Amino acid sequence: MKRVLLVEDLPQVAEHLKGLLGREQDVQVTGVQTQAEAAIAQATTERPEVVLIDALLQGKVSGFEVAKRIRAASPGTRIVVVTVPQKPVVPRPEEGIDAVFVLPGGANEIAQALGAEKKREGRGQAIAVYSPKGGTGKTTIAVNLACVLRRQGASVALFDGVLQFGAVRHLLQVPPEARSMIDLTPGQAMKQSLPESLWEGPGGVDVLLAPPRPEQAELVAAAELANAMSLLAEGHDYVLVDTGSRLSDDTLAVLDAANLILLVLTYNSAAIANGRAAVETFDMLGYRKQKPVMLVINQADDAAGMTRGGLEHALGLTAAAEIPTDRKLVGEAQAKQEPFVLSSPTAPISQAVAALATALVSQQRK
Repeated sequence: MKRVLLVEDLPQVAEHLKGLLGREQDVQVTGVQTQAEAAIAQATTERPEVVLIDALLQGKVSGFEVAKRIRAASPGTRIVVVTVPQKPVVPRPEEGIDAVFVLPGGANEIAQALGAEKKREGRGQAIAVYSPKGGTGKTTIAVNLACVLRRQGASVALFDGVLQFGAVRHLLQVPPEARSMIDLTPGQAMKQSLPESLWEGPGGVDVLLAPPRPEQAELVAAAELANAMSLLAEGHDYVLVDTGSRLSDDTLAVLDAANLILLVLTYNSAAIANGRAAVETFDMLGYRKQKPVMLVINQADDAAGMTRGGLEHALGLTAAAEIPTDRKLVGEAQAKQEPFVLSSPTAPISQAVAALATALVSQQRK
């Protein structure tokens, strides 16, 4: 159920919007606020999935200021500004405007503004986020990339495929009672148990967690990872899988099932050497004939005398994205267990992850 908060001080407009929302499936209007401060307080406390804000809100605090403050307090909330044709507004996610609804729009327009999932033809894209060396920021990129794709309106699943020491749950505010991979029923019955085993993460990303304890990894067969990926791809535009560095049976099962591999490296000599060996292994397995392998250079501004061209030549790959270093922002985000693309969407590192998301969308269209 998608919870929606209305911020509207004109009763007739509020009733019109409530009527439109009432005809939408899986939408619940949690309240109508006429005052800015009350709206911000409710959004901060309840963190609804969507807030509709009147661009012409009367009072000391404008509708645009309300959007900014709600974005700061609840980064995962989708914010829709309501306006009229005479007062056009352009979406600016960095300022708290994810979408615009122009009155007197109808059902199609309100559904699009709410971020309704578009009907897909075929299956979603399963993406393995892989690095042959620990410490490259692979998991951080996977988590933040999932949030960016979801913010752009895609339906996204994030799957922690590192069964023994998965790190996804440590980067997010996962409640202790959240279910994980071990709660899935193996085989054909997995489809029925999958929805109940997903945890709704920031911004509406569906998260399938790794087992909470290392010894529980033995309870999951490698083949079940591919099965879970396939089922997730039936209901999502993108399935991002964080993988282990070791090419174990678990990791190979994920790489085999993926439609695309993101190879995450840094300008570290060991990472590059391991990366070269990984690409050679991919070629032996025939991956590059079957699926794209896209290079992501993390901490790209810390080249240590190396160059992008040299790295691309060494691997035989073209870099799809360069992610800059921001140890302060990343450290704070990890401490708060909050993706930095949501808390600081205008930061250079967040913009770089957004550019990577755009590259993935372009690749999928190809």
